[in-house]
Amino acid sequence: MKMAIVGSGPQAILAAHHFDKMGAEVSLFQRSPLGGNLRSLLETHPQFKIEYEQTEITLKEFFEKVIVPAVSELEEFNLTKHGDVLRVHKRFLTKTEAVPNRTRLHDLFRVVFSRNPQETIVKQMEESPELFAHLGEEVIQSLHKPVESFDDFDIVIEARGLGKTPNPMGAGNSLALNENNLKDSSLLYYEKDIFTKLDLENKKTIILVGSGPSCMLALLKFNDWLLASPGHELHWVTNEKASKLSGVKWLDQQVAAFRTEIEERFDKAKLTYETKIREWRDLEDYVKVKVPKPIEPTPLLVVHEGYDVTSVDRLLDREGVFTTIESPDFREFATKPSDMMTLAADALCIACGVSADSLAGDSMQAAEPGFYVLNSLTIDAALEEIKTIEQDILNYFKKA
Repeated sequence: MKMAIVGSGPQAILAAHHFDKMGAEVSLFQRSPLGGNLRSLLETHPQFKIEYEQTEITLKEFFEKVIVPAVSELEEFNLTKHGDVLRVHKRFLTKTEAVPNRTRLHDLFRVVFSRNPQETIVKQMEESPELFAHLGEEVIQSLHKPVESFDDFDIVIEARGLGKTPNPMGAGNSLALNENNLKDSSLLYYEKDIFTKLDLENKKTIILVGSGPSCMLALLKFNDWLLASPGHELHWVTNEKASKLSGVKWLDQQVAAFRTEIEERFDKAKLTYETKIREWRDLEDYVKVKVPKPIEPTPLLVVHEGYDVTSVDRLLDREGVFTTIESPDFREFATKPSDMMTLAADALCIACGVSADSLAGDSMQAAEPGFYVLNSLTIDAALEEIKTIEQDILNYFKKA
């Protein structure tokens, strides 16, 4: 049984390893380095904890004990294919067509993928320079263009994850006013860029928009930066309750501890200020004029709960980004219902999740026999889904 598995993340790797052990002829199509989004998370949060086989382990442990051995085995037997899967379809069957006296599984799946031949060409040029010396520049350049290939399979599992396109920050995951004009500027940072491209040096005020796991991770990123200076300030804008859990136990615990520490520091600063302001007020007038009035502390973290971003802009005569937020009158949990304000910051970070990619197999039936989508929210859920797929496949072949 030939099986194609599409994806680079842990779910695709676990599925490929599982069905290889079962004896299937597996091909794992990878567009990016194996590990997917969790690999990026591993680089920034190695102690991030996930549920695996009913126990809680760190990402570092998960990769070292599970993913790395599985990948090593897959690569040892050449089961991985580097290429971007463009589409999956039946070789000849249309959506409504049937095979007389047989199931649609009678017709194989065709997986069409794109490969960049550049590495192969460079190697060939080094090995046979005299051959390429006779080719024109235009011909050589044409050889660098991606080439489409295909292979046919009995079963296909698409496990490309939740998607990679960041959601915009406007209401209902739509674009805020002027967001499209500024999204590629050095002022706006989306999802992964918050961790890989944002430089916190010389930043005093930052706005974070969003909710969910990626937003919670961004909050943790700003922990050390916030505590490094009393002049730093983070504005968190969310259209949900700030207390809403992400669903990841370790992450929720870390965020709760982070917010508690920030609040305790602010409370301590307020007490210190109250003591100093009383002492300053008790000074004699001739002394008071020589002693600076104590500065009232401001919160390091300001939460704007129940707000949506309606517009974003930059001014020609001022540095930074200006973000307008509004709260509707129907959100009872909003800090100030029917409110509107503009926040100024050195950088705007958007962590509103990502959009699901369209399926490579969209051209087939909605429930195409033999075509599966593996897109679980947790590793344990993915393991259960792999078992379900296994049983379904076995049922097909029992009927045959």
